[in-house]
Amino acid sequence: MLPAMTHENEHENDHEDHLAPAYVALDEAEVALADLEARCCKPERSPRMQALADTLAEVRSGLENVNSDHAAADQVYDTLGDAGSQIGWLQVGCCAPNRLPLYHTLLENLTVTQRAVKKATGGGH
Repeated sequence: MLPAMTHENEHENDHEDHLAPAYVALDEAEVALADLEARCCKPERSPRMQALADTLAEVRSGLENVNSDHAAADQVYDTLGDAGSQIGWLQVGCCAPNRLPLYHTLLENLTVTQRAVKKATGGGH
Protein backbone atom coordinates (compact mmCIF):
# COMPACT_ATOMS: atom_id res chain seq x y z
CA MET A 1 0.00 0.00 0.00
CA LEU A 2 1.30 3.44 -0.88
CA PRO A 3 1.71 5.98 1.93
CA ALA A 4 -0.90 8.69 2.11
CA MET A 5 0.07 11.84 0.27
CA THR A 6 0.31 14.73 2.71
CA HIS A 7 0.05 18.35 1.72
CA GLU A 8 3.79 18.67 2.37
CA ASN A 9 4.54 15.75 0.04
CA GLU A 10 2.32 17.27 -2.65
CA HIS A 11 4.29 20.49 -2.38
CA GLU A 12 7.60 18.59 -2.72
CA ASN A 13 6.36 16.80 -5.81
CA ASP A 14 5.35 20.12 -7.34
CA HIS A 15 8.93 21.32 -6.96
CA GLU A 16 10.29 18.12 -8.47
CA ASP A 17 7.94 18.56 -11.43
CA HIS A 18 9.17 22.15 -11.84
CA LEU A 19 12.77 20.92 -12.02
CA ALA A 20 12.04 18.26 -14.66
CA PRO A 21 12.59 20.75 -17.53
CA ALA A 22 15.97 21.64 -16.02
CA TYR A 23 17.14 18.05 -16.23
CA VAL A 24 15.90 17.76 -19.83
CA ALA A 25 17.62 21.04 -20.72
CA LEU A 26 20.89 19.84 -19.21
CA ASP A 27 20.61 16.62 -21.20
CA GLU A 28 20.17 18.67 -24.38
CA ALA A 29 23.06 20.96 -23.46
CA GLU A 30 25.33 17.97 -22.93
CA VAL A 31 24.38 16.58 -26.36
CA ALA A 32 25.13 19.96 -27.99
CA LEU A 33 28.47 20.14 -26.20
CA ALA A 34 29.40 16.63 -27.34
CA ASP A 35 28.51 17.65 -30.91
CA LEU A 36 30.65 20.77 -30.61
CA GLU A 37 33.59 18.79 -29.32
CA ALA A 38 33.24 16.19 -32.08
CA ARG A 39 33.25 18.92 -34.74
CA CYS A 40 36.05 21.00 -33.25
CA CYS A 41 39.19 21.29 -35.35
CA LYS A 42 41.35 22.72 -32.54
CA PRO A 43 42.47 20.16 -29.94
CA GLU A 44 43.55 22.94 -27.56
CA ARG A 45 39.88 23.82 -27.08
CA SER A 46 39.16 20.38 -25.69
CA PRO A 47 40.22 21.21 -22.08
CA ARG A 48 37.85 24.19 -22.11
CA MET A 49 35.05 21.97 -23.40
CA GLN A 50 35.83 19.44 -20.67
CA ALA A 51 35.70 22.24 -18.10
CA LEU A 52 32.26 23.20 -19.46
CA ALA A 53 31.13 19.57 -19.23
CA ASP A 54 32.30 19.55 -15.60
CA THR A 55 30.40 22.79 -14.93
CA LEU A 56 27.21 21.35 -16.44
CA ALA A 57 27.66 18.29 -14.20
CA GLU A 58 28.01 20.65 -11.23
CA VAL A 59 24.73 22.34 -12.18
CA ARG A 60 23.02 18.93 -12.39
CA SER A 61 24.42 17.99 -8.99
CA GLY A 62 23.25 21.29 -7.51
CA LEU A 63 19.72 20.70 -8.74
CA GLU A 64 19.49 17.70 -6.43
CA ASN A 65 19.72 20.05 -3.44
CA VAL A 66 17.24 22.69 -4.59
CA ASN A 67 14.13 20.83 -3.44
CA SER A 68 15.35 20.39 0.12
CA ASP A 69 17.25 23.68 0.39
CA HIS A 70 16.04 26.61 -1.67
CA ALA A 71 19.21 28.49 -0.74
CA ALA A 72 21.03 25.96 -2.94
CA ALA A 73 19.39 27.69 -5.90
CA ASP A 74 21.85 30.57 -5.50
CA GLN A 75 24.75 28.18 -6.04
CA VAL A 76 23.01 26.76 -9.10
CA TYR A 77 22.56 30.29 -10.49
CA ASP A 78 26.26 31.04 -9.92
CA THR A 79 27.27 27.83 -11.64
CA LEU A 80 24.94 28.55 -14.55
CA GLY A 81 26.66 31.93 -14.87
CA ASP A 82 30.04 30.20 -14.96
CA ALA A 83 28.75 27.87 -17.68
CA GLY A 84 27.47 30.84 -19.67
CA SER A 85 30.87 32.51 -19.46
CA GLN A 86 32.57 29.35 -20.63
CA ILE A 87 30.16 29.02 -23.56
CA GLY A 88 30.75 32.66 -24.49
CA TRP A 89 34.51 32.18 -24.51
CA LEU A 90 34.21 29.11 -26.70
CA GLN A 91 31.79 30.83 -29.07
CA VAL A 92 33.92 33.95 -29.47
CA GLY A 93 36.91 31.77 -30.34
CA CYS A 94 34.99 29.60 -32.78
CA CYS A 95 35.97 29.89 -36.43
CA ALA A 96 32.98 28.03 -37.87
CA PRO A 97 29.66 29.87 -38.26
CA ASN A 98 27.83 26.57 -38.76
CA ARG A 99 28.49 25.78 -35.08
CA LEU A 100 26.71 28.91 -33.84
CA PRO A 101 23.37 27.08 -33.50
CA LEU A 102 25.04 24.68 -31.06
CA TYR A 103 26.19 27.57 -28.88
CA HIS A 104 22.67 28.99 -29.06
CA THR A 105 21.30 25.61 -27.96
CA LEU A 106 23.68 25.52 -25.02
CA LEU A 107 22.75 29.00 -23.85
CA GLU A 108 19.04 28.44 -24.39
CA ASN A 109 19.16 25.31 -22.24
CA LEU A 110 20.95 27.17 -19.46
CA THR A 111 18.08 29.67 -19.51
CA VAL A 112 15.49 26.85 -19.33
CA THR A 113 17.37 25.43 -16.35
CA GLN A 114 17.46 28.79 -14.59
CA ARG A 115 13.75 29.36 -15.13
CA ALA A 116 12.90 25.87 -13.85
CA VAL A 117 14.89 26.51 -10.66
CA LYS A 118 13.13 29.84 -10.14
CA LYS A 119 9.75 28.17 -10.61
CA ALA A 120 10.65 25.33 -8.23
CA THR A 121 11.73 27.76 -5.53
CA GLY A 122 8.75 30.06 -5.98
CA GLY A 123 10.79 32.88 -7.49
CA GLY A 124 10.71 34.50 -10.87
CA HIS A 125 7.76 35.34 -13.09
